Parts: sequence; structure tokens; C-alpha cells
Amino acid sequence: MAFTSLTYFVFLALTVGAVRVTRGVAREWVLLGASFVFYGFWDLRFVPVLLTLGAGTYLAGRRLAANRKDRAWLVFPVAAILAVLGIFKYSGMVVSLANWLLPDALRITLPSIILPLGISFYTFECVSYLLDVHQGSPGLTPFRRFLLFPAFFPHLIAGPILRVKEFGPQLDKLEAPSDAESVAGIDRILIGLLKKVLLANTLGTFVDQGFSAAKNSALDNWSLAFAFGLQIYFDFSAYTDIAIGSSRLVGLKLPENFNLPYHARNPSDFWNRWHITLSRWIRDYLFFPLNLKAGRRIWLRYVYLVEVMTLVGLWHGAGLGFILWGAWHGVLMVGHRVLESRIKRVPKAVARVAGLVGPAITFILVNAAWILFRAPTIGQSSSMLASMFSLKGLRPAFSVNDYMILAFAMGFYFVLEPWLKRIGERTGSAVAAERLVFWARPAFYGASLMLLFMFDRSNVAFIYFQF
Repeated sequence: MAFTSLTYFVFLALTVGAVRVTRGVAREWVLLGASFVFYGFWDLRFVPVLLTLGAGTYLAGRRLAANRKDRAWLVFPVAAILAVLGIFKYSGMVVSLANWLLPDALRITLPSIILPLGISFYTFECVSYLLDVHQGSPGLTPFRRFLLFPAFFPHLIAGPILRVKEFGPQLDKLEAPSDAESVAGIDRILIGLLKKVLLANTLGTFVDQGFSAAKNSALDNWSLAFAFGLQIYFDFSAYTDIAIGSSRLVGLKLPENFNLPYHARNPSDFWNRWHITLSRWIRDYLFFPLNLKAGRRIWLRYVYLVEVMTLVGLWHGAGLGFILWGAWHGVLMVGHRVLESRIKRVPKAVARVAGLVGPAITFILVNAAWILFRAPTIGQSSSMLASMFSLKGLRPAFSVNDYMILAFAMGFYFVLEPWLKRIGERTGSAVAAERLVFWARPAFYGASLMLLFMFDRSNVAFIYFQF
């Protein structure tokens, strides 16, 4: 039931209608039932995994809430949750590595394992729930309320990653949204659909063709790096837009997940703007504890930073390209911190120049890293990066239309995306006050729907579904 399909919008309309005619506990059951219908629609075999993890986390959370000093109810359930994620996501990589090291007679045959959609997201939510309860946050009861926390359908497949302290209080005062809040939700969904269908999918055709080519020039490879960087941004932020908009239609709010990441001033700032809910998860549960462990040993903090970012890469997928992509970002962040400490000692004029060129350098290096993320093999990514940084070959090989699509997407991001972000993040009261915009809204909806019908490719899945 893809977010861009007619089936989803029929499902959403029925869910919204049911939410509006129910109250209290019945409304919670409606949302929980809708969430499992949504998840089961993809593959019924995924449902037992979510239910089992949910039940185990809930029981462990109850024991932790009763006795927070008993670390066994934290350590063993967290280890079990991560083990489930590891079996589904990384067993193939581990077996492949073992077979590479073992002689032929001892090679292992691994049965085909289907990766449940969204497992990387809801396992992290279950882990964060236990850690937060252990640190004093109130747990969610009864079971239906807790299960709605990881299973809530708008964020189930690809986030945003929720924390119990921001979701639980909303259930205590769950109400049908106001008309203005519903309008704001519809606006946000339309923005997401336009970004996915018009921009991400169109760029995807160019990117797929470019990465399947045997050899490209440096100019072409830089174009592909920027094109994929924009594609994955528009694709992932579009999913988030639709998720947040859908959630607003049923009276709940999800956290923002993007804040114009390619406007970042430095590599650290990029991760404060990109996949924000994952960044804060990593920061709060991994990086801060390791920083405390490192104490005043700055060099050890840098080592931990690279290690943590390498794990971020591994979270995205069981492949060397993802691992190197994460390590690349770790090295960039360490480099920025080292330079930042040096810049404090240079004249103000030099520091001012560094501040001006920092965003451009960050944009270039962050997008170059996407080659490691997207290329099908390490050999191809190495070849592409070598040509990019040696500027080997500047003759364009793609059609003029491809470069025009890239230029349009770049212009859209830097010119229109900040405006769309402000539109999408309006409160219900702000929407209610926009009388002129309200009367112009039918024209906006009509034009948007026309563009969606013209460019629609319903079978193009969101990129982050594979993670």
C-alpha cells in the first residue's frame, strides 16, 4: 500500500472517517487496527515479527518501570531486539564473509530471508523505549497504547523515528483534528506527492541510467552525485511529508525529519538537518555515552565519532559501500572539529572567509559521499570518485534533457524548497487565519492533481523502504 497509490488514499479516507466518528478507547483501537491492516497489506508474514517485538518490549518495559535498578530487564531485551534486526538484515553479510574465509567443504548455505519492511525503524523505537523507561520516562499502558507507538501506520515503514515522551502524551488527549489542522495535513501530503512524483522519480530515471553506464567522465560523475543527492532528499523528505500530513489528519503529530540539509554550514550541521530523528537517536544513545567515557581524551572522542558514523552506515544496509559512506561522514565531522579548533587562532578575516566557503565545501563533499551509497559495487564507486577528484574527463555524455532536469531540481531545492517547508510546517491556527490562501486553495489542489496524473509512476518505491 504505497503512499503514492490510490489504495492508500482510500484507506486513509476510511481511517480518517472512522477516527472522526469514534472517541476515547475506540479511537485508539481504530488507529491500531488500521496500522496492522496497512502493514499486513504489504506482507502478512511481517505482522508476527512486529507483534512479537512489541509484546516482548512491552513486558520488559513493565518490569523496568517497576524496578529500574534491575538492568537485566534492559540488557537482555535490548540484545534480543538487536539480534532480531541482525538476523533479518545482516545474516547474509555474515555468512558471505564466513564463506569467503572458510574452505569449500565448510561453506554455509543460508536460506532466503525476507527483510520485513520498516524493521530498522521500529526496532530502534523499541530499544529507545526501554532505554527511556530505564532512565525514568513513564511507560505506555495498556498494551494497545504501547503497540500503537511503533506500529502507527504513517511512520511505520520509514520513520520518523519516534520517542515515547513525544508520542505518549498525545494519546492522553487524542482528539479528532480541527478543519484547519486537516487542511494543513492535506497541504503537507500534496507537497510530498509533488516532490516524490515530479522530482524524485524523474531524477531516478537519470540516476539509474548513469550508474548503469560502463564509464563516465568526471563531469558526468559529479552530475550523478548531485542528482542522487537531490533524488534521495526529495524521495525521503516526500515520504516524511506524507507521513506527517497523514498523521495530522488523524489528530497526531510526528516530529520533523529534515531541515534543508544541503544548506548545512559544515558536516556536523548536515547531520543536525538530515534524518534528524535518526541523528538524535545516535547522539543520545551512542555518542553522548561514549563521549562521557572518553572524558578529556579528545583523540578518543574522534575515534568514537568515526565508529558511530560507521555504524550509521551499517544501519542503512549490509554492504561495504554503506559502511564506507558512514565512515566518510565520520572523517568529515572529525576534520571539521579539528579545523574549527584551529580557526579560532587565525585572524578574523581568514575565519570569515572560511565561514563563507564552508557551506559550499560541505555541499560538495556530502554529495560526493552519495557515490559510495548508491554505486552497486565498491569497484565502480572507487572508479567514479577517482575520476571526480582528478577531474579526469570533462566531456558530457548525457543528453541535454538530463542536465536540464538536474538544473531544475537544483533550482527547486534552493529556491522553492525553503518556501514549501514553511508552508508545510504551519500550525492549524495559522492555516485558519489565511483567508485569501484558503479561497485560492482549490486552484492549487487542481493544479497539483493535474501534475500528479501527468507524471505519476505508481510502481516507484521510496528509496528508504530497502533500509
